[in-house]
Amino acid sequence: MHSVTIRPNQNQNHVLAPPRPYVPFHVAPSDFAASLPPVGLLRPEVLQALDGDAGYESVRTDKGVCVTFSPTVLAGGRAAMDGAIAETAARWRKAGQFNPCLAGWRNELYAIYASPQSAAFSSLSSPPRGGWRNAAFACERAACAVFGFATFGVHMTAYEGEGENMKIWVPRRSPTKATWPGMLDNSVAGGITAGMTPRDTMVKECDEEASLPASLVEARLKNVGLATYWYITEAGFLQPEVEYLYDLPLPPRDSAEYVLPRPHDDEVESFHLMTVPEAIAALHRGEFKPNCGIILVDFLIRHSLITPENEPDYIEICWHMRRRLGVGMPA
Repeated sequence: MHSVTIRPNQNQNHVLAPPRPYVPFHVAPSDFAASLPPVGLLRPEVLQALDGDAGYESVRTDKGVCVTFSPTVLAGGRAAMDGAIAETAARWRKAGQFNPCLAGWRNELYAIYASPQSAAFSSLSSPPRGGWRNAAFACERAACAVFGFATFGVHMTAYEGEGENMKIWVPRRSPTKATWPGMLDNSVAGGITAGMTPRDTMVKECDEEASLPASLVEARLKNVGLATYWYITEAGFLQPEVEYLYDLPLPPRDSAEYVLPRPHDDEVESFHLMTVPEAIAALHRGEFKPNCGIILVDFLIRHSLITPENEPDYIEICWHMRRRLGVGMPA
């Protein structure tokens, strides 16, 4: 990694500086100068590991320091950026660096998004907007936290009945899962791999995790918003996360289209149909995977089961579920 100095563009609105001691990772020096959101946030030990890597350079301006791809990588476009990230992450994994993150290697690629105004898209006739077209490059899922890249997933709550009679389908994660083994989860959830849309991912995960057929899911699935938050790993890496949220109201038990959720792969050990008080009690006992607890609370708020009248911290809870992450997002 080499060092250069550039002058910032004073005509652009500035984004908030990243929290110390994290350093922004931009696609190109011009993105930093234009005060575009970074694609990632790097800890000091990651900066040190990048030192001497020809694929990156350190950029210093009047407003601080950032890391970008090198001119050679930028000249090679998307394929070169994909290759630089893949080679770096694989090298660190082989050397045993940045565990437990890289020890959980998935062989799954996540799309990393940059501002449509980024230099990553300078060869296009117009900025890429809509259809998740502003993916600048891809990264191995396990390495995203090391680079501080935003990750995207889908979470769905399947339920029966309404109001006080509502019951929620709650799975228990397999005890052999690499992350959060044996904890309670949302009905169906999964990460969005590069090239997939949220809805396509949700339909796929419903089949793989809960044996719910696409015909049922497509007919009854409801998109209900987003949850955005910062997850900080035990090693201190920032993981900005965006979850697309869905509800799946199941048909009555005596309906011909009713399907009982059941495990289909090795991700889930079992499913349990919980009353709302049972689910809240499990949440208080810390049995839910942390981000799944957030999605459960969001579900209970949307269905008027948590209200300003029965929850004194209602406003603060709502604030915490909708964070502005300050990194590249689909546009």
